[in-house]
Amino acid sequence: SLTLATGSMANPASCDGPTNLADRHPASKIAAGQRLSFCPPHRRCFSSAGCPCQGSESHRNAPSSLDGPLHRTPISIDRAADDPRVNSEAHTTLSIGGVTYLPLLGGSQSFGLLILVTRRPHAWKKEEVRLAQHFANFASVALENVRLLNRLAETEGRFKSLVEHIPAILYICDVEPPYQSIYVSPQIETMLGYPASEWSDDPNFFMKIIHPDDVSRLKDLEDEAVRTTGFVRAEYRLYDRRGEIRWMRDEAVLVRHPAGAPIGWNGVLVEITGMKRMGQGLPASPPQGGLQSTPLPDPRLPQA
Repeated sequence: SLTLATGSMANPASCDGPTNLADRHPASKIAAGQRLSFCPPHRRCFSSAGCPCQGSESHRNAPSSLDGPLHRTPISIDRAADDPRVNSEAHTTLSIGGVTYLPLLGGSQSFGLLILVTRRPHAWKKEEVRLAQHFANFASVALENVRLLNRLAETEGRFKSLVEHIPAILYICDVEPPYQSIYVSPQIETMLGYPASEWSDDPNFFMKIIHPDDVSRLKDLEDEAVRTTGFVRAEYRLYDRRGEIRWMRDEAVLVRHPAGAPIGWNGVLVEITGMKRMGQGLPASPPQGGLQSTPLPDPRLPQA
């Protein structure tokens, strides 16, 4: 029979018991997922209550009998009844005759054990252990892939939550007009009333909603950025779904191919309409490699 035990192997004075034993063997007195602590002086495993010498100097300093798995090598036990490394409770409940512990390796770390059990004492052959180790290696790859995919999903979830909840519009678009959107964050609908899909589906959408008087200035700024710093900061007007003008501050970084060719803009749009309407204006932005944008006047506001 085959039992899989996974868990941290960082502590040389402990070993993980087979997971979910109570589920697989209802008669077992071992709780599901119970951790079994190995005591080197006693040369046996104890339940979660620990051994009598737990915490003593001898317990901390004694070498572990499970050094094999910790050092990435299998341990084979022909007669489990005669070996103190086999937990007595597990031996009795599972009728263990012989057992082989095979480390599950992920990179430079052991993150668990594959435990191969026979019902009767068994003299493990090198071929058997080698074959079992191959199986453990496959299991390690599968388990490591699951762990990596879980971590990737968690990271993507955090990033998505960040992107979709910050009070700004994040976008990726083409380098040249009409600046077709490759990605735009959902805040675009909250701020301007257009769903993100509308931006992505229509290659000319941005050019349809930008104020005509601002197009030439924006193009000049971005052309200069491509030739120099690769960074552009500009202020321009967009029409929202109701036809009203919204002032936006746009800061974008040029993304280049490894060969050097520009392939797109990664940028952030922040609405500044309220500040414009209050007539406060915005502090002048410092030049970026000779590049500086000039706020464009709103024709609806009285000019001096």
